[in-house]
Amino acid sequence: MTEVRDDLRFAARLLRKSPGFTVVAVLTLALAIGANTAIFSVVNGVLLRPLPFPESERLFWVSRRDVATNVWSPLSVPQYAFLRQQEQLFSELAAYPLFTGGFNLNEGAVPERVQGARVTRSFFEVFGLRPALGRGFLPEEDLPGGPQVVVLSHELWQRRFGGRREVLGQSVTLNGESHTVVGVAPPGFRYPETAQLWTPLRLDLVAAENSHYLVVVVRMKPGISLERVDALVREQGEQLRASQPDLLRPQTVFQVHALREAIARQTGPALLVLLGAVVLLLLIACVNLANLQLARATGRERELALRTALGATPGRIARQLLTESVLLSGAGGVLGLLLAVVALPGLLALSPDRLPLQEEIRIDGAVLAFTLGVSMLAGLFFGVLPAWQASRMEPRGSLQVSAMRATLGVKGSRTRQALVVGQMALAVILLIGAFLMVKSFSRLRGVDPGFDPTGVLTMKLSVPEVRYRRLEDFQRFVQRVVERGQAVPGVEAVGFTLTLPFEDGPGTDFALHGASRDGERSGTGFALYRAVTGGYFRALKLTPVRGRLLDDLDRHGSRPVAVINEAAARRYWPGKDPIGQFVTLASSLPLMMDPVPREVIGVVGDVRERGLHEETPVVIYLPLTQISETFHARYMTLIPLSLLVRGSGEPGALAAAVQREVQTVDPQQPVSDAVSMETLVTRSMGPRRFSTLLMGLMAGLALVLATLGTYGVLSYLVNQRTQELAVRLALGATRSQVVWRVMRRGLFTVGAGLVLGVAGAFGLTRLLSHLLVQVSALDPVAFIAAPGVLLAVALVATWLPAMRASRVDPMVALREE
Repeated sequence: MTEVRDDLRFAARLLRKSPGFTVVAVLTLALAIGANTAIFSVVNGVLLRPLPFPESERLFWVSRRDVATNVWSPLSVPQYAFLRQQEQLFSELAAYPLFTGGFNLNEGAVPERVQGARVTRSFFEVFGLRPALGRGFLPEEDLPGGPQVVVLSHELWQRRFGGRREVLGQSVTLNGESHTVVGVAPPGFRYPETAQLWTPLRLDLVAAENSHYLVVVVRMKPGISLERVDALVREQGEQLRASQPDLLRPQTVFQVHALREAIARQTGPALLVLLGAVVLLLLIACVNLANLQLARATGRERELALRTALGATPGRIARQLLTESVLLSGAGGVLGLLLAVVALPGLLALSPDRLPLQEEIRIDGAVLAFTLGVSMLAGLFFGVLPAWQASRMEPRGSLQVSAMRATLGVKGSRTRQALVVGQMALAVILLIGAFLMVKSFSRLRGVDPGFDPTGVLTMKLSVPEVRYRRLEDFQRFVQRVVERGQAVPGVEAVGFTLTLPFEDGPGTDFALHGASRDGERSGTGFALYRAVTGGYFRALKLTPVRGRLLDDLDRHGSRPVAVINEAAARRYWPGKDPIGQFVTLASSLPLMMDPVPREVIGVVGDVRERGLHEETPVVIYLPLTQISETFHARYMTLIPLSLLVRGSGEPGALAAAVQREVQTVDPQQPVSDAVSMETLVTRSMGPRRFSTLLMGLMAGLALVLATLGTYGVLSYLVNQRTQELAVRLALGATRSQVVWRVMRRGLFTVGAGLVLGVAGAFGLTRLLSHLLVQVSALDPVAFIAAPGVLLAVALVATWLPAMRASRVDPMVALREE
């Protein structure tokens, strides 16, 4: 311990004597380690830290997976009922709808729409939660026609009910119906998504309905591996298919996923790519510092040789240099941690709204351990080579040469050049990745969404089932809101839809009938189900390609009609005119099926419903007031209505005016989430903007570090070759020849790094494929532009030392030598 303490004191004294080197080294490490700490904090919170539920490793999500497309999808009620009977695997099992429509809370003077979820009775038991107050749901409360009860979130309890314990047993009005408060959830629990309250789902488990909208979460029994569970659940799926073929289609299997994987499936791959990028950045920083340490060790050759001559062993010399490196990396790690603490809130502010588990992202013990480990590894990484080189010096020769000509020889120069090659290669990989993502994001911004979002305001409404159970009442409400909304000054169009572009919404299969309502079925298809009013098309400025669009006359009791998009026309009526053709929606679901086929009356242009980065899906639009009675009863309580208003003027004032008109029609109907359509388009690009920005920042840092590394090595080599260059100038070499000689050596090193980096990028950029839009992972522009930028910067970095070398005065240099 005494020797270690002495080494630390000596290292600290030497670093204080070289403040310039120390500051550069610590700042370089701080930037690289800080970036790694910040990104790891996000990765740890989203992908690694256990979910905030007891024994969260036993929580899984059961889904259907299409073998051909590898797409996950929710389960149906009969499938959920079948899994409930399998006792050998699950200790608890719960379900909730994929779509959470929200609730109208009519407590107090102003009604409020709050996010909520309808869940099965064992929901809280599956998550291993004990309510902070009261209880969860009883079995009889989760039966059709059971008592109306509600569990409040801790935050809603505090905000709307003052945290009063007397809230238990109190009646609150949700969606126009009285519910008894039976419990308050523990603090911080708001699953799924941002739920603020929960009510029983009350499924009819013996119904033959086979629509797929249930997310099924299970708690496995202890001691069962994921592989075993997955195999058994697949086997159960085969048993279900054998006994009831209609409940599980061919090429579809049951599959189990860890709940964390299900929650983070959209963002996980992008976060891992970013983590890999910051690791590359750290490697570049370490290579840079290894070069600096080699140069510094060369300048200290006489000192180290003297210590060796006085009895210091090679191991003692190596340990001293390693101590200095680890001390530097420790200081860099501390400063990097502080930078990460400062930068993390800004990083989260830049992150997309869809980044899951944001409340779990913080600097904790795991992040501190990661920072400590990275700091120590970095110190060893950039300190080992200089320490090994210094320990192999010959003390006699080193003491005989002058300090001005001290050098570790040709091998030392080659080592430094090899490090520059590696640094350049890593920088090229990062730059090419950044170019690909910037080009992809540029293409994404240029993608036409298929509609005009400017001047469009969107709002959410949860329509209470108790007041609008009958389609006639619902139709009357929709028509009156549209009429009053259009009367607001500055409003051009008002429309309703169940699902806005870029939102998750229901899909349906359908049967094709040809040109006759009574004709035989000629095939089946699948489309996104979009129930809208005629004003929806006017609000988004969607125009018909053929036929006409829906209007206010297409309502309950009139001729059943539908409008399709161009993607549907191309796929299901290739080379034919779809106008006048007939389709039956939900053709495989008897309880949800259209009573009679619908006539296709128009074709509208394609809208990128699933996001700008996704290909246009097949879409069928039908009048909102012509949805089937069964669909109305099932989904109107699950999916909130979206109101679209195209108008001029200040958005806040427009939203307030429309909200007043809605509450004139129904004083108990709150309006929430007023957001412009342009904002929704921008939000849809949030994940890719986040990834592109961070990748660009890291590529910029890599470019700076690689340039400084190249400049530093060439400057050192010029200093070492001062006598040689002076002799050449004295013998008649021109200054341009000296410049070229120095630059040639530097550019050879840079070129080798560029070639190696491009070769590495050919393999590694394929990992970015899922993040790119309309850009190949082997895009030639990126593979030319990125090395070109680095080469241009490297030219400057090599030209400056070369010009300094050409200005050497031969007489002064030789006289000093």
